[in-house]
Amino acid sequence: MKRTKKRKWSVRALAAMLIAILAMPTYSLRVHAEENELSKVDVVVTNKEIGYKSTVQPLTTMFDCEIIMAFTMEGLEMTFTTLCVDVASVIGVKDIKVQQKMWYGWKTVFTSSGAENQNEDIFATELTYPDAVNGKTYRVICTHYADYDGYEEVENDTGAFKFVL
Repeated sequence: MKRTKKRKWSVRALAAMLIAILAMPTYSLRVHAEENELSKVDVVVTNKEIGYKSTVQPLTTMFDCEIIMAFTMEGLEMTFTTLCVDVASVIGVKDIKVQQKMWYGWKTVFTSSGAENQNEDIFATELTYPDAVNGKTYRVICTHYADYDGYEEVENDTGAFKFVL
């Protein structure tokens, strides 16, 4: 009887210690910087070629490049959206492929060259593949693009989705 009470007490004590340790707040590391004469640094950039060519890629200017798929009685309905950080001279989607899963891989069953807008910061379009077969697996592939501060393309692939009504 004394052993069981002792074991229960030791298990409870161990559990209480673990809870106390895990419940303690952890403080994030804070860094303080002070500006003084020693911290000022002059940076000089020169155009110097060192035996190889280096290109600097611009920061990405597109976001929310999406393909939204819906299986309806009309077939596979798709909505494509491309957003840019600012007004782009051209923005759109191209090289749209609807592919069906076959025993040997993916078969392209529908294509579209896409569409685009000029002088906009957002692009959206809809497309329907009417011959989608219930029970089959599909994926959609396309290229989103925009020209703001340099032309940029992003590949997009929905992955496999089974057409179920």
